[in-house]
Order: sequence, then C-alpha cells, then structure tokens
Amino acid sequence: MKPKQRFLTALKCKTPDRVPIFDHLFSPNLQKEVLGYKSELYDGEAIVKLADKLGVDASWIPINGFCGTEEVVHIEGSEYNDEWGVKYKKNGWPIMAQINTPIKDRSDWVNYELPDVNASFRLKRITQAINANKGETAILAGFLGPFTMMSWYFMDLPNFSMAMFTDPDLVHEMNDVYIDWVTEVGKRAAKIEGIDAIFISDDWGGTSAPIIAPEQFAEFFIAPFRKMVQGFKSHGFPVIMHNDGKIWDMLDGLVNTGISAYNPIEKGAGMDLKTVKERYSGRLCCIGNIDNKTTLVNGSVEDVIAETKECLEIGKPGGGYILSSDHSFHDDIPLENIFAMIETAKKYGEY
Repeated sequence: MKPKQRFLTALKCKTPDRVPIFDHLFSPNLQKEVLGYKSELYDGEAIVKLADKLGVDASWIPINGFCGTEEVVHIEGSEYNDEWGVKYKKNGWPIMAQINTPIKDRSDWVNYELPDVNASFRLKRITQAINANKGETAILAGFLGPFTMMSWYFMDLPNFSMAMFTDPDLVHEMNDVYIDWVTEVGKRAAKIEGIDAIFISDDWGGTSAPIIAPEQFAEFFIAPFRKMVQGFKSHGFPVIMHNDGKIWDMLDGLVNTGISAYNPIEKGAGMDLKTVKERYSGRLCCIGNIDNKTTLVNGSVEDVIAETKECLEIGKPGGGYILSSDHSFHDDIPLENIFAMIETAKKYGEY
C-alpha cells in the first residue's frame, strides 16, 4: 500500500498491509539529519519530504493562522503579535506559548475582529505540502479546537475560568463565532484536492486530571466541538482529534461527537491503549501511546524497541491502530531512538 492508503485504511478501523506510522515532526535536529537543513518556519514542503524519507505515513500541516506557529521568521527573544492579536515572545519551534491575549472580558470581545477567513494565504502551507507530496503521504490539515482557542489564545486561563461563572454567555458566543470561522475555512479546504483528513488539536487534560471539570466541558465545549467535527465530515473529511492528558471522564462525549481517531493516548497521563481500543472497538482509530517524555527521551534503543513492540501487540490486532509517540518527535529525543521506533514499526507491524 502507498502511505496515504495505509493511513486512511487504519483510520476507518480496517486492516492495512501494516500498522501505519505517524508523528508530529517537531525536531529541527531530525530534519537536519535527514534532509540536510533546518527550515526556519514550519514548512509544508519540508515536512512531507521528511515524512517520506523517514517512512512516516502522514504529515500534519496546520492552516496559516494556527496560533503559536509563525507566518514570518522572528528574531529569538523578540516579541510580536499574530493576526488574532495574540502576543508571543519567540522562544521555540514550531509552536510557541503566548505571553498575552487579546480578550480579558466582554468589553474586549465587543470590539474584537477575527482574522479574514478568506485571506489568500490561509491555506498556503497546506498547498505547498500537497504540491511537494511526491511520496503520497496522507495530508492532515491542522486546526485548533474551541477549548484551546478560548483558554489559551482568545483569553488566558484565569480570565476564561472567571468568564465561565461571571459571563457564561460570553463563552458560548465566542465558541459560536470561532466555530463559524473554522467552518468557513473548512469549506475552502474542501475545494483543494490533496487534503486527506482534518486534525483538530484541543488539549483538555493535564497529566493527572482534566484542565476544567468534566461538567464544564459538557456545558461549554462538547456541542461546539461536535458542530466543528460534523462540519468537516459534511465535506467528506475524516476527523482526528489530538487531545493530551488524562481525559477518561470526557472520552465518551468526545467519541460521540463523531471523530474517527484519537491521538495521542498519552501514556504519561495514564491513558491506557488497551482499554481505549477495547472500549471503542470498530468506532475509533487509536493513534499513539509511545512515551515521548521518558522512554523516547531517556530510554535506550532496546527500551524503545520493547515499548514499540508492546504498543503494536496491543494496537495491531483487527486494524484501527496507527503507531506514534504520545505527543511528538522533539529535539530532546535522541535520533537513534526515533529511528529505532520507526524501524521496529516497519519490521513488526506487518499484518
């Protein structure tokens, strides 16, 4: 099978020729080693070339306007605002944390204008990836979900937490407007040949518990997230959700929104691959579960091989599993451990 076919087959909870491999390729050192250069921006062309050379079956390519990613290169340590009015200090690659947000309360929201949904550059990064996709990796168009936008980029977590109690209508209004914006971008994406799935990043959990109470997710975020998922599905896209942390209490509601897959099943947060796969057998493709904070960072090559084989033994039977780390390939991971994980998946992942 070609990488795209292999990935999409597993995404449908069916059995491909071997377990597909996916990861967020967030390691400039890996890019340098494999491609011979480091791209200053998260570049669609470089990412698909890197995926092809590594034997990774899908490439995550965010829309232009995905908060935290740069549209132009900034000097390390410099401060800048993006088109959403979010302020950053250049401190990482490819995603940076904000240092200030545009909305503190309703008075800011009244005067707030969203970015132009029809901006000519909105899908530029994805188009570049499609045009460079000679190896036929699956292209996953990346969007942010409503909770992350609300609690991290529109507002900060303290102001958002207060708003849920002092002005809950504001939270609902902001969610509605953001989902409408995303839906319009989705319509544009549907006109581009070469996008294979939508990938929504929306972290709901910390390592030991949800970030807010499960009841608050049910009140404020399940419905808008479902609307987002169903909007993308209406254009024929399967939808993958990336959701870090310990989210057992919200997982049923999440699966019932209609997502096709759940990533990254964070091992370090107590998310158990066997339990997730058995609970949602035939309904949900599982992606992830190799620990990228301990095993991949500090483990030996033999440790990585052992954990990769363990995940394959659990996830492989019956299809519906895609191997990946439980977050990303990053520069704290020794390159030999990344290569060991990929080669082990190829060797032991065949059906």
